[in-house]
Amino acid sequence: MRNEIDPGWVDPARVPQVPRVAAAAPAIERRDGVDVVDPNQRDGSVAPPRMAPAVAAGPPSRPRAREAVSGRAWRALTVASLGTVLVGFNSTATNLALDAIQESYVGATAADVGWGIAGFMVGTAAFLPLAGRLADRVGRKLIFQAGLVLFALSAVASALAPTVWTLNLARVLQAVGGAAILPASLSLVLPLFPTSRRTTAVGLWSAAGPLAAGIAPGVAAVLLGAAGWRVLYFVSAPVAALMFVVARRVLTELPTPEISHRLDVTGAAAGTVGLAALVTAIMQGSRVWGWTSPVTLAVAAVGVGAFAWFVNNSLRHPEPLLNLHLLRRRGVWVTQLANFLVGVSSQAIWLIWPLFMFNFWGYSEYQVGLGVTVGPIVAGASTVFFSRLGERWSAITLCRTGAAIQILAIGWQVVRLGTEADYLREMAPTIALFGLGWGMCVPLLNSVALAWVDESYFGEVSGLFNTLRYAASAIGIAGLFALLKDESGDGALVYYQHVLAFFLVFAIVAFVSLWVPIGRPDRSRS
Repeated sequence: MRNEIDPGWVDPARVPQVPRVAAAAPAIERRDGVDVVDPNQRDGSVAPPRMAPAVAAGPPSRPRAREAVSGRAWRALTVASLGTVLVGFNSTATNLALDAIQESYVGATAADVGWGIAGFMVGTAAFLPLAGRLADRVGRKLIFQAGLVLFALSAVASALAPTVWTLNLARVLQAVGGAAILPASLSLVLPLFPTSRRTTAVGLWSAAGPLAAGIAPGVAAVLLGAAGWRVLYFVSAPVAALMFVVARRVLTELPTPEISHRLDVTGAAAGTVGLAALVTAIMQGSRVWGWTSPVTLAVAAVGVGAFAWFVNNSLRHPEPLLNLHLLRRRGVWVTQLANFLVGVSSQAIWLIWPLFMFNFWGYSEYQVGLGVTVGPIVAGASTVFFSRLGERWSAITLCRTGAAIQILAIGWQVVRLGTEADYLREMAPTIALFGLGWGMCVPLLNSVALAWVDESYFGEVSGLFNTLRYAASAIGIAGLFALLKDESGDGALVYYQHVLAFFLVFAIVAFVSLWVPIGRPDRSRS
């Protein structure tokens, strides 16, 4: 997912967020990993990857006044954000419909239905980087519109699915369409914003996801109560069709860069197999095969082997799907690690709350929908507020604070959660605090990572960020269904506590990872 605006140098005086590499080591690393060293250099040292012009000056000062943003840029951001809303709505609206879907298919288990959610995350994570590369080759606007078409068709297929597994397959196809929408939308927008305002642009674009999650429960509850779960999927089709028409008029295609290398099809296949195999081993190993069964171990081995192949291929390919060389920048790998760890619970926890309120407190669809809405609304508001605040304050400090709030939120529920319905004391504080922490942390993590690379790498960093986020979500959902052996009954409370403890561990490790010193982007060395 690249954003090739201009492969040339960026004026350092006008781009304060772009990091600078000291001029002491004049080596440049190509994207295929081959170092090209200045023949005049005699000490044999190798400089970090070329991501910004070499300058000897000290760190630049921030601009005194924010640069103006054109109306065209705001319109493009609106359309791109609506695409994110569409994808986000479909990734969370299903959470309220799990019981209804399971009851409509004879013999379907909770894990069978859960595959529809996990498959959506796997498909999104697997196709995101490939969609970004295709957008570079054939056009970002074209891929964005193609994603909308596929999303609409797969929505209809989901609504008409005769079996639970055809539904799950349609959901994977919908994930592919969503994966085409996400990277192309951000790549179409960022070049239209001045550099000093891109933190705001990324934050507003990121806020569209929580906004969709906030809308989804209430809308899903109304649709489920009035027309059933199939309409819940079908409604996305006309919305996607309308967006296709609007995008055709508002968005402008950007020039595609000259690309001389073959598309990394091998990397795409290895990454997809690796993630799918690991998720399968986690979900089926717990409920069906057993953790120590030969089948589980074999599938897990396939996943690990495929990931090893993917990493090796990504480091050697001249145009890999994910540019892992970017991880040589400390600010990039620290934020990406925290992004992955936070992502394990960021999607899955929105599934555990509806399940608990349904199965233990006997809440209706309307009550559950209203009950979980507060979190995404707080997340969206905090994303907008703290993204703007991150332009003036330390973004990494805000990320650490947000991660700490998420620990507090999950820890509160681990201690307080009980079978007696008490929404205001046990559920509302957790949902609101988790949304607040998410909005302070996750969107700004991407902004911190972008500050460490040159403008021409913005798309690749964002692609890496979103791929890891959806991959982590797939693993988190798989872990949820692996630990949640029983969804209802007095004895099931311990399983919910196990799931929450699982999320708490990842939240704590994410918080700790954010304290790895990263320094200033212009002074860092890979």
